[in-house]
Formats: sequence, C-alpha cells, structure tokens
Amino acid sequence: MDLGLKDKTALVTGASSGLGKAICLGLAAEGAKVAVNYFRNESKGVDLVADADRVVRQIADDFGAEAFAVPGDLTSEDDIHEMLRRIDERFGPVDVLVNNAAALGSGPITGYTKQEWDYIFQVNVTGAFVLTREVVRRMLDDARAGKIVNIVSQAAFLGSTSGHLPYDCSKGAMVSFTRAVAREVAPKGINVNAVAPGMIRTEMVAQRLAADEEKYLSRIPLHRIAMPADIADAVVFLASERASYMTGTTLDLTGGMMMR
Repeated sequence: MDLGLKDKTALVTGASSGLGKAICLGLAAEGAKVAVNYFRNESKGVDLVADADRVVRQIADDFGAEAFAVPGDLTSEDDIHEMLRRIDERFGPVDVLVNNAAALGSGPITGYTKQEWDYIFQVNVTGAFVLTREVVRRMLDDARAGKIVNIVSQAAFLGSTSGHLPYDCSKGAMVSFTRAVAREVAPKGINVNAVAPGMIRTEMVAQRLAADEEKYLSRIPLHRIAMPADIADAVVFLASERASYMTGTTLDLTGGMMMR
C-alpha cells in the first residue's frame, strides 16, 4: 500500500531514541525526508547530538533515505524558529509534524515544585503549541495540506500510579489541543490526530520492567508491552495520505487497557 509519504518533509521532535527514533525510521521507510530533532540545552549539560546522528546514519544505511539531525529546545521559541529555518533550507517546508518530545518528572503531588510543574508544561504543551503554530502558519501561507500527529498517553485518561501528575495533566491538555486545532484547520486540508500509547518497552522503563514485569502485563488485555515500532506504525499511518479522512482522533494504543 502506497502511503503517499515519498519525498514529504517530516519533523519528529524528541527523536534521538525510543519512540521518536522508531517514528523516524518508519517515516524514512516510506520515503519521507526526516528531520531528527534532539534536545540541546548547554546550560543543563544536555546535548543528544550523538544519539540523533546515529538515527540519521541508520536511516541512510537501512533505507537510503534523506535525514539530518536538528537541535532544538522546545522551551525556547528562538530555538523553534531556528529549527524550522534549518529544515526549510535543507528539505523545504514541513509536511508532517510529529510532536513526540516530552518531559516526565516523578514524585507524589506533595513533592512537586511549581518550577517542575511549569517546566513539564512548557515542554509538553507550550513547546508543542509554538511549533504547531509555526508549522500551521507556513502551511496556510502556502495553501498546503499537511499532517500533524501528537503523542499523548493513556495517562491522560487513566492517570498513573507512579507519580507523574504534571505529565499526565499535560497529556490531557494535548488531547484537547488535538481536537481544537483539528477543528480549526480541517477546512484547509490539515489533519491533526493523536495517539495514546500505554507502556512502551524502552530504556526509560527498563528498570521498572526488570523489577516486576508481570505487574504491568496483568493490566494489559493483550498481555505484552508495546515495542516502539507498534506505536510508530500507527503514527506513520496517521501521517499518511491513507488517513486523509481522519482528524481530531486520539487512537488507543494501549493493548486494550482503555478500550475506548
């Protein structure tokens, strides 16, 4: 099945590892040109360029597709503008945006500071808003159709039992954001959808799974933890022309935990 993604320009945020990496590989497999965003914040000593470069090399080796690593801290509006400028210069305007980057945090409600709460919302909601706003502006200015896919979470609906309150709330906000933007831009041929994964087998959860995997499996009707590719496949579909009659939808990708 031709998904109509060949030579489309795709931007995936938070793409240096885990789910973001899998989404980049899935889009590249369909012939898209992929901008692999990674987090750079020199003041915090964080620069994931090496991981992002590995994703770019894998895309070239496995698919012979075009990709490049582009830095960007989603808490910085200047970074977002510069990221889009680099993509425009290298590949042309963004046709597909995947808002995947997220900050997590951990602890009971009594342990979070306002600064921690604000930072998680700044990355997960405000950063996604600014980036989406700029991509939509360019699509409207050029009268181009496009696809936007937001990565939310089952925790937006069910909450979490492991102390991720600001993350859970931010993902709930992104579910509403998805519907609101989708309704606004649908007449212009821009589709906006979301996916809500459950637990994904990544390095982030490796320790928890090693400690008691059965505890997590017992909650999942399909009785397995998702692989990143399981989620990426759905994202690639929503980014494709085959999903042109879907907008404002949040897909349940929880192995049956929500069954919404």
